[in-house]
Amino acid sequence: MDRTVLRDLAVFEVVARRQSFTKAAADLGISQAALSYAITQLEQRLGVALLARTTRNVSPTEAGTRLLATLQPALRGIEAELQGLQDMRSHVAGTIRLTTVQVAYDMLIRPKLSGFFARYPHVSMEVSVNDGLTDVISASFDGGIRFGSLVEKDMVAVGLSSTSPAAIVGSPGYLASFKSLPSTPADLQSHRCVNYRFATSGRIFRWPLEKNDTRFEFRGDGPLVLDSGEAIRAAALDGLGLAFLFESQVAGDLAAGTLVKVLPDWVRPLPGFSLFYPSRQQVSPAFRAWIDYMKDSKSDHSSPAGLEV
Repeated sequence: MDRTVLRDLAVFEVVARRQSFTKAAADLGISQAALSYAITQLEQRLGVALLARTTRNVSPTEAGTRLLATLQPALRGIEAELQGLQDMRSHVAGTIRLTTVQVAYDMLIRPKLSGFFARYPHVSMEVSVNDGLTDVISASFDGGIRFGSLVEKDMVAVGLSSTSPAAIVGSPGYLASFKSLPSTPADLQSHRCVNYRFATSGRIFRWPLEKNDTRFEFRGDGPLVLDSGEAIRAAALDGLGLAFLFESQVAGDLAAGTLVKVLPDWVRPLPGFSLFYPSRQQVSPAFRAWIDYMKDSKSDHSSPAGLEV
């Protein structure tokens, strides 16, 4: 079917219902001449007169009345479906699947969930929390959150934080066995260090230290290697050695005095976090709502990130 027929049928319905070219033209926002031309074209295609025209009024013919009886319910159905599609856009629903590390969940996702679910009550979320670099495409995730520097180039990245403050910490009980706190990185050589092993690469994390123009990565010795930030925090609290952690992970411990900072002027912030998702993948309305919510609600202050490389 010629697509212009559909247009002309819609024009005919308005003219026949309003029984006036003048009123129909006002409703449709087009000229009476254009309306008359459309009706004439439609009648020529069908080979029957659809409207009886006089100088005073316009009314449907028998053929026009028959066509109108079929056309009006069909147009109402189309209008209802179009409204339904618009409602679907405003009535966001669906499931979001994310992958992230524990620190990002605690500091960037968890605080946003109550507000997000209140705004979008028909959206559900599944979050995989692990320290590995999950392939979001093969694992069918909508996206994830990780260091901005670790987001693949073929991904779309939305920055959520600029930097991630970190700290070297130890328990007062552990530090009490030493005459004084470390004053230089060289002093760390005499300490036990709780090390972190990356889940994906398997390498041991080296502590990035920097002061003035001096910058290097320190690999501490110690009997304990873990692949979880929370487990490293627990080990530090248990007095098993010094640990390099995000300040957000130990903020409560520092405030309570159960952990103490070591060499604070040597610890530089780590990179910030980014929300990322595949650039070649269609973004669902639910995930788009999450992206926009995170962008709108992110604060200007630094937030923590995961360690994975």
